[in-house]
Amino acid sequence: MSVVDGLDVFGEALLDYHKGNKDACLKVYSTEADTYDIPVSVFFRRADKLTIDRLALSFCSGKVLDIGAGAGIHTLYLQKLGVEVTALDVSGNACLVMSNSGVNNIIRQDIFELNSKSQYDTWLVLGRSIGAVGSLKKLQDFLLKAKLSLTPCGKVILNSTNGEKNLSAIRKLQFKYQGKKSSVVQWLDVDQETLSKIANDLGFDTEIVHIEDEGNYLSVLRKNELSRPQ
Repeated sequence: MSVVDGLDVFGEALLDYHKGNKDACLKVYSTEADTYDIPVSVFFRRADKLTIDRLALSFCSGKVLDIGAGAGIHTLYLQKLGVEVTALDVSGNACLVMSNSGVNNIIRQDIFELNSKSQYDTWLVLGRSIGAVGSLKKLQDFLLKAKLSLTPCGKVILNSTNGEKNLSAIRKLQFKYQGKKSSVVQWLDVDQETLSKIANDLGFDTEIVHIEDEGNYLSVLRKNELSRPQ
């Protein structure tokens, strides 16, 4: 989810940090806020450091697909527990970092290109990276894809934010690292009520399992096989 027009800015930052540049910092330009910096070390943190991540990992079961895996911290955490887990990321540099870090199963691909015959019990989408779908329509497409690719009792675990007004919002973001700047991308923050409605319409039961003071939340969407065909 991090390649924009062939310019893998995010992946280059991950690879640079992995090679030893512990001061690596990613600059983010946003239409909704002032320009801000993200230390790349954040993407290499302990996998269960954050409450949302820790809870999300505890809900993983069966065969897991870690979508937008980035540096692979969550994949490695599950892998060490003996979970059958595969990391998926569109970034070649991110995949290289994961391979060098010991991730066993890696797919370099856009989630929308995933073969629907590849069946998983859990789709894991952390770091609010569901935002990369960019719109509510693409979120619907994502969940329709999940419905095809998940086993009958499968689930999607994802986190997003309710924002200040408990409304969904689309931000325009641009990333810069060492003089290289990505194209502008649309980023979706979907509030929990909108997510629940969309998911329910597509045959998922939604449970909001954690909400933080600033509005970040964790949700578990479980396939409802009793729902009428879409």
